[in-house]
Amino acid sequence: MACYQGEKFVEEQILSHLNQDYPHLEFVYLDDASTDTTWSILQKMAQQDARIKLYQNEKNLGYVGSFEKAIQLAQGEWIALSDQDDIWEKQKLSRLYQSFGAHSLIYADSQLIDDNGHELPQRMSDLKNQIPYTSPLMYTFGAWAPGHSMLFQKSILKHAFPFPRFVSHDYYIGFLATCFQGVTYLPEILVHYRQHDQNAIGANLKKAPKQYATRKQRDLRIQQRVQLLAELCPTEKILEKKVLRQLAHDFSSSGIFHRIRRTYLVMKYRDAMLAYKKKGALSKWLYPFKLLFTIY
Repeated sequence: MACYQGEKFVEEQILSHLNQDYPHLEFVYLDDASTDTTWSILQKMAQQDARIKLYQNEKNLGYVGSFEKAIQLAQGEWIALSDQDDIWEKQKLSRLYQSFGAHSLIYADSQLIDDNGHELPQRMSDLKNQIPYTSPLMYTFGAWAPGHSMLFQKSILKHAFPFPRFVSHDYYIGFLATCFQGVTYLPEILVHYRQHDQNAIGANLKKAPKQYATRKQRDLRIQQRVQLLAELCPTEKILEKKVLRQLAHDFSSSGIFHRIRRTYLVMKYRDAMLAYKKKGALSKWLYPFKLLFTIY
């Protein structure tokens, strides 16, 4: 768990960690140079349970850098990420572990809650399709396997460091899992996912557009992301790597030929690339045509 200015909710989250019914656990908590009482709360909780290991950044690294560091500090073969402000069901880790199967990563559904812990009308599965991710192409335009509900094999990150800073850590990890044995989904609510003004990125993603001051900056990030996918996709996945390389090339050009070709590619592979979107068949058929004018 990476923490920053989390004094309001972090103790409740930790208590839900300590209450897990899976017996063999290590808790790695990394404070990202908080200036509130987060660190003292972590120290207090560590005195209550020897399984807790505390670390503190000398300077703020941001949430991607902090999760990257915390993952490297963990000793176990299996990693579960945690936000600082959610609440885990008691059986979260045991159910994910039992349901893992022959995959590289598993994630579950989440119930949205408000600032006071009251349930909101929506689950994560109401917002986007919660699905298995079996192909790297399914991450082309985004994905919906959130870090707070993940369990994955640490071995998939053997050559993954350093983490890129222009995509989220959970998007990066999820894509890497599709390059190995894929991502599976458990349709059970195992996390109460809190929505409040201080979320790094909330479930409704209303904060996402603020990451980009201009459309040019947004387009650059998208180009960087697709190029990253093309580079990371293993050569053994011949078709997927070929498609991602072509898209990366076509996304970086404004020429009419490249616009037409990227539209064609997305049309051809739209079932995989748009699988996470809650769109009907007609909307998914029409979506590629926007690539004649924009890259997202």
